[in-house]
Amino acid sequence: MAADDSGQGSPSRFIDRRLLACPQCGWVHYAMTWAETQESDRQLAYLTRRYELSPAEQALYASAYQQCLRCESPAATFRAAQERDLDRAAGHLVTPVLVRPEETRH
Repeated sequence: MAADDSGQGSPSRFIDRRLLACPQCGWVHYAMTWAETQESDRQLAYLTRRYELSPAEQALYASAYQQCLRCESPAATFRAAQERDLDRAAGHLVTPVLVRPEETRH
């Protein structure tokens, strides 16, 4: 992961982000912002038109943002990432997930 300019080693794009961890495998995800969610919806609409995606294919695309990238656990079971989760995440890509605040466990 690229470090920010402070030299602290924190990825600058994840400052002020809600980081979540999968309770099954510990993979760390970041909660998508409203703007990112809207962009994802626009991308899906474009792909649907361009490639004539079926409803099943559209659902598969959308589900990718509602589950763990690593083990496919539902995002509704995610919890707030703790320091130990973030330490483990230093070695992997932190991926986006679409969740509503009330869906995650704290």
